[in-house]
Amino acid sequence: MADHPLSITAPAEVRRIACSFPSFRDFVDDALFHPAWGYYSTGNVRFGEGGHYDTFPLSLSPLFGRMLVEYAYRVWRRAGKPAEIELCEIGAGNGQLCLDVIIWTYEQARHGRSWTRFARALRYRIIERSPALIARQKEKLGALSPHVTWTQADLAERAARGVPFAPCGLVFANEVLDCLAHHKVVRQPGGTPGAVFVVPTVVGQGVESSSVPRKQLARALGDQRLRDRMQFREVVLPLHVVPGLRPFVRRHYPEFFEPRRRFKPYFACPAIEVLIRNAARLYRSGEMLWIDYGEWRDFHLKAREENRVFAGPPKSGASVYRAPGHDDITFLVDFSVVAAAAEAAGLRVKFYGPQVELARRSGVVFDRRARDLILRYRMLGWMLALVGIGPERAWRNTSLTWDPDAAQGGSMRNDVNRAVAELLGKRSSNFKLMILG
Repeated sequence: MADHPLSITAPAEVRRIACSFPSFRDFVDDALFHPAWGYYSTGNVRFGEGGHYDTFPLSLSPLFGRMLVEYAYRVWRRAGKPAEIELCEIGAGNGQLCLDVIIWTYEQARHGRSWTRFARALRYRIIERSPALIARQKEKLGALSPHVTWTQADLAERAARGVPFAPCGLVFANEVLDCLAHHKVVRQPGGTPGAVFVVPTVVGQGVESSSVPRKQLARALGDQRLRDRMQFREVVLPLHVVPGLRPFVRRHYPEFFEPRRRFKPYFACPAIEVLIRNAARLYRSGEMLWIDYGEWRDFHLKAREENRVFAGPPKSGASVYRAPGHDDITFLVDFSVVAAAAEAAGLRVKFYGPQVELARRSGVVFDRRARDLILRYRMLGWMLALVGIGPERAWRNTSLTWDPDAAQGGSMRNDVNRAVAELLGKRSSNFKLMILG
């Protein structure tokens, strides 16, 4: 756990810390994507039930993919049935959604002339930051991988090369915004906002503790003896130390600069503006679907810190400092920032609200037959893993749990029913859908 943040204002000490140690944002980004120890870069992330986390494109496979195909088909028709349309997935996880989309597209093409034209027009593109995940996706797709184009890029840093990719496109991003690293902005003793930096410290046994600069952090974390003795201290520096952070906060939360104004720690993500702007350049026309855990600005002003940033499973209550590099770290998205970024990029918010809207607009019904199909796919995935087939086999074949009701799909059926209920808004959820056009 981090100590209570210490505010630093002496210019020399501010410069020393800013040059030697990571900001909260940079620490989280390294914990997720550092080539040597990042959670995603190392390829150790386990997808699906029994793994580290489960997303709706996985837990509702293949129906989630069908929703996306049906929606893309409607976008294609509204665009006048162009000769080419790309479905572009930003951050494709293990590739399951892509697999389901391709299979359902060609299945539909067998039964209708219009769908045949659509299948010929559709191109699938994955934009992925992590080379390890690209390899995982290709393994998942197998013989279907030649039907997919990969672009390795981090749109939160810079624009992709060769854009626009096509005249018409549908961009889809599921749980991408929430894994962008955020700055932690807190109130300084004088009342003005400041940016949190992280000072890792190795606590000695009978000797003086020593801090670990960012350049040496990967090596220290690789030594289990040092890792076990490492603690993380938060210090607060003036906002201007982080380029672009002060104007970002002033644009979206000017009240933080009001004298004597109190506010809870806020997780600021200027990268959202960059990502939305670069995504808007991918195609000349089309739509974007952003699905994520998130809320509007009022929530972010009032909610406790632990309700807006999560390490490991969302309900674990774990700190981001518990197991950096081994825990997934996610943030509750500030969709008011997403909407403002979209407007600045020349886009229009066509919808914001529960993600059940995607099911409504795609015409996919999650009835008993649909839930039974999802259940059969889940059980098939486990069975294949048990016999050593599929990219998740290395850990799934040792992680299977079963119960006396399993023959009737007992526990798995309950999981499916819960997931469907959450998608349809029958269970409380922070999942939101934002459609940009």
